[in-house]
Amino acid sequence: MTDTPATKHAASAGPSCPSSNETARKLAALEALLRDLAPVALGFSGGVDSTFLAAVCARAIPQKALLVHLDSPFVGTPERASYDELARSFGLPAVSLAFDPFADEDIVVNGPDRCYLCKRAGFTRITEAARTWAAEQGFDPNVVCVLDGSNANDAAATDRPGMRALRELGARSPLMETGWTKAEEREMLRTWGYSVWSLPAGACLATRVVTGVHLTPQKVAAARACEDYLHTLGCTQVRARIAGGELHIEGSPEDLARICTPTSELQLSSNILTQLNALAKANGIARVSPTACLYRRGSMNR
Repeated sequence: MTDTPATKHAASAGPSCPSSNETARKLAALEALLRDLAPVALGFSGGVDSTFLAAVCARAIPQKALLVHLDSPFVGTPERASYDELARSFGLPAVSLAFDPFADEDIVVNGPDRCYLCKRAGFTRITEAARTWAAEQGFDPNVVCVLDGSNANDAAATDRPGMRALRELGARSPLMETGWTKAEEREMLRTWGYSVWSLPAGACLATRVVTGVHLTPQKVAAARACEDYLHTLGCTQVRARIAGGELHIEGSPEDLARICTPTSELQLSSNILTQLNALAKANGIARVSPTACLYRRGSMNR
């Protein structure tokens, strides 16, 4: 296999061999599947899943893989920063597409099928870009395979309506198909020297607004601003949820210990609450609840 920046990076960062026979088997199965599916275009967010899959594409099919990033207001700041840092590190061609879900009224109404509609619209754009790239590279545009980073953990989830859109569009999820878990991906990325291995789990910012309440740029911006501020304080697993015109903070036990008063693990510290209120009001949200709560997986849409 020809060396790419990604494979050279992996080699210099430490042992490139998996730490167990089972992981080695899974890696071999994943590489074999990618070779069977090639040429491919990967929906690349910059998160752990898509970064791991991009790194394996660079190892297995460096001449037959494209990274496609949807530059959307729904993408969280950590994932956006990760994309900016990593996009060119794999030695793979990469393209960033402007994608504005606020232009689609069916998405903006934020009904129970919002995730399905948004995923279908976004991956339709990725499919179009994939076919254009394939034709330019001399591949048959009709056989290029679009990939997403869903993994084995996602296969067990019951709250991922976007998976239906992927199936309808013919997209494949190689990590899910070969049984990779998030923990295994993180370990491989750590071994290969990619700092994104420790990036906390993120989620589309549209999940911060309760189902049935219209999405607006201001609401999404309020959630982003408050979460970004909390990240500067060292928080890693926080969510700024919006319901009833009020913003609520969720965090892991470690995060709550950072931002809440010593006498109460659920009451936000006064100076932090003041800053959050200023950020929320600047984006049209009336107030921030002074009481935080423990982070819960998933979204307000379930």
